[in-house]
Amino acid sequence: MTTAAVIGGGIGGLALAGFLDAQGWNVEVFERAPALPATGTALGMWPEAMDVLNRLGAGARVRELGHPQEVAEIRDGAGRALGPRIRAKGATVILSRPRLLETLAEHAPGIEFGSTVGDPGSLDHDVVIGADGIHSATRTVVAGRRIEPRPLAAEVVIGRCPGSTESFTEYWGPDRLFGVTPRDGGFINWYSEFRPEAVADDAPDPDADPVGFLERVYDGWAPRVLDTIGRIDTESVFHYRVREMPRLHRITRGRFALIGDAAHAMTPNLGRGACETLLDAAALAESLGPASTADVPAALARYQRLRMRAAQRTALASHVMFRLALARRGQFPRDLLLRPLGRILG
Repeated sequence: MTTAAVIGGGIGGLALAGFLDAQGWNVEVFERAPALPATGTALGMWPEAMDVLNRLGAGARVRELGHPQEVAEIRDGAGRALGPRIRAKGATVILSRPRLLETLAEHAPGIEFGSTVGDPGSLDHDVVIGADGIHSATRTVVAGRRIEPRPLAAEVVIGRCPGSTESFTEYWGPDRLFGVTPRDGGFINWYSEFRPEAVADDAPDPDADPVGFLERVYDGWAPRVLDTIGRIDTESVFHYRVREMPRLHRITRGRFALIGDAAHAMTPNLGRGACETLLDAAALAESLGPASTADVPAALARYQRLRMRAAQRTALASHVMFRLALARRGQFPRDLLLRPLGRILG
């Protein structure tokens, strides 16, 4: 029997497991967490990602649980529009990570929770897929050396608050931004991205007092930003340092392959990380094909041709957006550029 080990039961690992199971593979998913997460931020499923979910048989459930994105806009810290409101052209759906993972898990067999794979090379499966995230152990096998993510001079605080909204809005200011988006479950998704120099030395600690911290960082900003901060669910707040992967020269070696953040962790500024992970999973499953006719070396070579450069281009675009959104200098020409760009996209 043709066997596949998927290390990591996140978005990419569960989607890939579902595809391979449908193609007759004997699949084991090794997930170090004891269960699926109960909390997490909202994720935008762009049309390409929705196409993958449709092919997996999960699209209808995602649309049922999620919230369609109607409008996107960028404003400055005072709330002034930096371009026209952009109407969503495709079937983009915003869904919280827990609900997405629950939906994917319905299609994924053999999830072994609480199972850590310290040495992927010890697995004897016909193919071993590293869906094990930004600190991937499988990446060391593929690259032949340890490659760590690159920290960037920015941090993110994310969470949710009660309410609803139809628009995906980002407020851009020097060295910081604040975003408000729809999400499921009667909540609004919010996120703050900032450079350390945007934070006063005497600001509260973001982990101990997230409301006080955000009120200090965004003092004087648009009323909608301040209203959102005042209503946040503090139990949902998560704080992390922004990191990205250096460009890898390969994402497969022998019977090993990487998908998702293990291969191309990127900044959050395009909202494409989860989408690219789903595209990886679909491309790898399509390349491997039915278990009965699988040619693993040829399949992994094809997968690398299909996805390595494509995902790296998206990661580069996300990095460019990161630099633009958190710019301290050159804001005036940037804002002038956004106006015609918004008309083109709209």
